[in-house]
Amino acid sequence: MVHNYSLDTHTYFDVKIRPERADQVLAWTQAAAQDENSALAGVEYVGLVGELTNHLLYRVPKHQDDPKDDGLEERRNKHVVDTLSTVQGVLQVDVQTLRQRAKRDEL
Repeated sequence: MVHNYSLDTHTYFDVKIRPERADQVLAWTQAAAQDENSALAGVEYVGLVGELTNHLLYRVPKHQDDPKDDGLEERRNKHVVDTLSTVQGVLQVDVQTLRQRAKRDEL
């Protein structure tokens, strides 16, 4: 399945795992995402990060712009990162951000 990668509509999480635990991490996160009372409710598995077999990419829809938001998005993201970090086999979780790529010198 092809996903449109849009930082405007979704927040993306890069989850570094132990490769031998991939099946367990996927099963646990998918089950938790379907539980509406879970911290991972609505979190969707997108696929691998590029060619890296030990990095899984997840996404969650961003909240609509709300003037009363007052950090709701950041708190939700921290809660998702904290919850994913506790899964057995997960080594590191990072929220993806848009960054300027460094230009390499041409020889």
